[in-house]
Amino acid sequence: MSGGADATQRTMLRHLVDYGPLSRPELGDGVGLARATTSAVVNALIRRGLVAELAAVQEGRRGRPTTLLDLDDEHYAVAGLEIGVDRVLSAVYTLRGRELLRTERVVESESVNPRGLLRHAQIALREALDQSASGARRLLGVGVSVPGLVDASTGTVKYVPSLGWRDVALRAGVEEALGGRAPVLVDADADFAAPAERRARPRAGQEASSLVYLTGTYGISAGVLADGLLWRGGRGMAGEVGHLIVDPDGPVCVCGRRGCFEARAGLPAITAEALEPSTRRGGRADLPAAIDELVIRARSADQRVVATLTRAGTWIGRGAAALAAVIDPRVIVLGGHYARLVPWLLEPARRAFAEAQLVPGDDAPALEASAGADWATAEGAALAVLKSLTEGEQALPMCPTGQTGAEVR
Repeated sequence: MSGGADATQRTMLRHLVDYGPLSRPELGDGVGLARATTSAVVNALIRRGLVAELAAVQEGRRGRPTTLLDLDDEHYAVAGLEIGVDRVLSAVYTLRGRELLRTERVVESESVNPRGLLRHAQIALREALDQSASGARRLLGVGVSVPGLVDASTGTVKYVPSLGWRDVALRAGVEEALGGRAPVLVDADADFAAPAERRARPRAGQEASSLVYLTGTYGISAGVLADGLLWRGGRGMAGEVGHLIVDPDGPVCVCGRRGCFEARAGLPAITAEALEPSTRRGGRADLPAAIDELVIRARSADQRVVATLTRAGTWIGRGAAALAAVIDPRVIVLGGHYARLVPWLLEPARRAFAEAQLVPGDDAPALEASAGADWATAEGAALAVLKSLTEGEQALPMCPTGQTGAEVR
């Protein structure tokens, strides 16, 4: 197949990812192709098992039924893996985003070295592949996220403070675990989550194309979408906002400086202030349990916990306002573990955010809770595999019954 035909198929596939389901005329108009060319390209994608015809829909009271096209939901799967200090999340999806399986493995604190965490990741991935669906599907790839600096082009984890990782060849490790059966993509958690958040919102809306996703895990980082595209910056470090100094007289951060965003509004800082040491148990891997305790106490109106969350929300709002002043997104989203604490964090954050706006009003950026919550990163990691197909970063599959690629059963 010629490179031009291949590129046209990718363009059409990308348009369906963003706007499907569509009729053939809508799809052809959307990518600027004549009817005959549209039909030929659609048929080629159907033969590959990437596009399917849906049930016909009636247009108006007397209109003829129209057959819609969308991504094929039956032949392929994409997987996402999120590696954290306390857990490894894995999920498998169809091309249209239907969840086939999700698993969560708790990680003990002694396993946070690269080899130990990779072992957990391998087990989680094998569970996902073995248990996801009754019929055989080809796995088109796996996206793997970590909470830190990543060279996405090489799949190398440059630095993850919460894990103590430096220069870890994560892509190579996961590829070895898969036996080379599927491509592997590696990126930072926020950079994967931001596109997933966009997909969960109105696809054609302006707020979905200009967005900042703030993680709330062991640190704070941001995935930045500008005009629908992920912004990485000159060195690939855009979005590492946790060590912005928001309070010069604030507490000492893990980086050694005072008053970093993380030191004021990071989840470890919040739990340390809100809970007694005996409740926190002292381990980094106990963060989810500590958040469980925060939720229980906040629901029962525990004054110490509610006051701590209110202060943290205020700092989140101030930090988000600083980002808005530089990036000017339409919406800033609170994701990760923040999503569970939104009932107590969001309103004080919104107040502080509004107070810090240079030009307040109805047109100011919005501060909202994540639509994807805890699983946005894993979903975004899987979505990145689909994007790699549409962007030409990996070859389009020849047909759903081909012999290459892993099978998800």
